[in-house]
Amino acid sequence: MRALQPLIIFGVALQVFGNDFVVVNTFKGQIKGRDEGSYKTFFGIPYARVDEEKPFGVSSPYPNFTEPFEATDPTIICPQLYLTHGVIQCLRLNIYVPKTTAKKLPVMVWIYGGGFIFGSAGGYGGQHLVQHDIIVVTINYRLGPYGFLCLDDPEVPGNQGLKDQVDALKWVQQNIEAFGGDPAKVTIAGESYGGGSVDLHMFSNTEKLFDKAVVQSGTAQADSIFVKPDYKAAIKLAALFNHTASSTKGALKFLAQKDPQELMTAFSSSGILLRACKEKKFKGIQSFLTDDPFHLYKPKRVKDTPVLFGYNSKETFDTIANKTDDFFETNKDVFINELNRTFNFHKKELLQIASIMKKFYMGSKPVGQDTKLALGDFWADFRLTYATEASVTRLVDQGAKVYKYIFSYIGNSKYKNVSGAGAYHTEELQYLFELGEEFGFNPLVEPEQIQMRDRMTTMWANFVKHGNPTPETSDLLPVRWERVPKDSRPYLNIDVTMEMLEDVYHDRVAFWDLLWHNYWRKSKILS
Repeated sequence: MRALQPLIIFGVALQVFGNDFVVVNTFKGQIKGRDEGSYKTFFGIPYARVDEEKPFGVSSPYPNFTEPFEATDPTIICPQLYLTHGVIQCLRLNIYVPKTTAKKLPVMVWIYGGGFIFGSAGGYGGQHLVQHDIIVVTINYRLGPYGFLCLDDPEVPGNQGLKDQVDALKWVQQNIEAFGGDPAKVTIAGESYGGGSVDLHMFSNTEKLFDKAVVQSGTAQADSIFVKPDYKAAIKLAALFNHTASSTKGALKFLAQKDPQELMTAFSSSGILLRACKEKKFKGIQSFLTDDPFHLYKPKRVKDTPVLFGYNSKETFDTIANKTDDFFETNKDVFINELNRTFNFHKKELLQIASIMKKFYMGSKPVGQDTKLALGDFWADFRLTYATEASVTRLVDQGAKVYKYIFSYIGNSKYKNVSGAGAYHTEELQYLFELGEEFGFNPLVEPEQIQMRDRMTTMWANFVKHGNPTPETSDLLPVRWERVPKDSRPYLNIDVTMEMLEDVYHDRVAFWDLLWHNYWRKSKILS
């Protein structure tokens, strides 16, 4: 190994090991990452420690490093569905740092989606975003029962996965300056349930550890991101292993001893829904959220916060594209089933409202191939797009500085030649990150695709730096992105041609406004 060479970057003393490694001195001790050429990476840094005897509850600060920590492993993931190598000590984060002489770089902290049941920080490579002189941090947080049991118990009151995110943000506040970052300029960003997490952070009871927010295809009011607490969930999970627990504490003690993958597999087959919840208040216990999504009101916290908020043009297109007749036959009662899952309607009222809704989207035609685009619109509105519009209104009314978008580009879509195609859920991510193989996207190779990546990363980085995605126009960004005022709903349509438009899907939004205005008290979250 070559002798150490001192290197001064960001005004911070770094040490380079040969041509491949770099060491940063943090408050936690030395962290050894890799020199990737135009940027540096630090992977798998532990930001907190899980109590393995009580893995469903609060974490503790990770001990200081007594020797340089080898931050070169991005593969550590939390126990989850679909992947089998999750570990309890999974509270790790990854950092991408550009090579630049600039000081106090703004920071973007990325929170992954995945329904609070799968996902990891390692699936999102930040190498394209850091080319715009921002630092990118991606974080793990606990999932499923490890992160989202919501119990009548002060040790596991709920939202632990969201509290993990808070712990990661605290670590960033304490240590990011060592990497050249500015702790006063931290943007939290996420997609799908990660975006919903960001929205919930805007209204959290915890300290505000960020100054800007990016919410992509997610919201606190999206379908099933927020559920009514199930105080018996731990006892129910223990029963799946033929363990008869007489108390929640007994069930938690038993479950803590189970192999994490066995527990996640049992949870997957249980039908138990564990998501964000309204926590019960306990004296001396820091809560994340003690309100339901219909009562998120913190204007002092929200006021003047820049927020970039939007979704894709056909969020559920991959759900209905290229499906057989059997699929539509299975979903012939979709309007009844979705309403029944969400509201407490009497049978007669349920059938009446479902009939009205079906006529609104499909007229007199049945669910089938001829109406699949209408079905896709219904699912998108029901699950996400209306909730996003409602969230934008909520934020604007409380004084946030909101920039709204619709992502419509389908240049690398596997459905781009299918009639009625639009950008489906997650499709914008490939133009921001170098994604893992699990996302299933082809590499970006065409000039138009590369231009879209340059456009997206430039706008997002501009927002992180300035709180404005288009502080000035250019050939790449030919349109100035206008903020959302109280009396109208302008948005940027992101496509080959960039346009400022107004009132997207206004008739469908008005329909859902009317329905929720009349029936929100019958939501199963409240009853």
